[in-house]
Amino acid sequence: MVLNKEIIQGDTIEYWDNKQYDKPAVLLIHGFGATTKYQWFKQVKILKKDYRVVIPNLFHFGNSKPGSKKFKIQDQVDMLQNLLAHLEIEKYVVCGVSYGGLIAIELANQNKEKLEKLIIFDTPVKFIYETDIAVVCKTFNSENLHDIFAPSDAKGLKKLMCITTGKYSYIPANSLREMHKAHYLSNLDDKRALITSILGEIKVYANREYEINAPTLVIWGSNDELFPPERGKMLSDYLGGNAEFYVIKNGGHMPNVIKAKQFNKLFLEFLER
Repeated sequence: MVLNKEIIQGDTIEYWDNKQYDKPAVLLIHGFGATTKYQWFKQVKILKKDYRVVIPNLFHFGNSKPGSKKFKIQDQVDMLQNLLAHLEIEKYVVCGVSYGGLIAIELANQNKEKLEKLIIFDTPVKFIYETDIAVVCKTFNSENLHDIFAPSDAKGLKKLMCITTGKYSYIPANSLREMHKAHYLSNLDDKRALITSILGEIKVYANREYEINAPTLVIWGSNDELFPPERGKMLSDYLGGNAEFYVIKNGGHMPNVIKAKQFNKLFLEFLER
């Protein structure tokens, strides 16, 4: 994978690309957390030989920075459309997790003629409710979502990692402090502005109508502590006959990381059909 950083339509976009120009394109969209390579490295390993793999950092993650203030979901969608056009990718599979899953389905819905397949997981899309916010905050003993998803210190980062993976693991304090400094501290206010924007748009996307005609795979971790698997089933049923739904046993909010073997099996079987 080759790391690139380019100015496209006035925005700085950082992305990895294995530049397999003659292979089918797969776009992987990360969720909240560290940069994209830390969220997708277990998928890149199995995809890079047979697919052109593109994994961008969304605005305010890594070194992707908009030329002006941009915090909305549509801003991220526009950035991805500009990147795909710049790379001259006309057809693609798009996959997204959590926050990135909402961006993925929006990209798919707005570019039906370019979409080959859609894979989204642990992202309720239409089926997230304002009452969920209070439940999540109470469950994780936090005053607001900003403290959970854009933690102000290494202790908060460890909490976020436990929430998203669904399990407690020992990570040296020094490593966590370094990771927090590298991935959060420099633009913490921007990440929190993203969260504020998402919260302000919940009703917008709850009322959005999606018509995805391409084959769609919806995956959920059975132990997702943010959104229960029932939300994934609701989304799959809503999307209709082109959608398949699978639950990964003992998977957390990011089963592609914590249950990579099972996730990758579902992923590859779906791509190869």
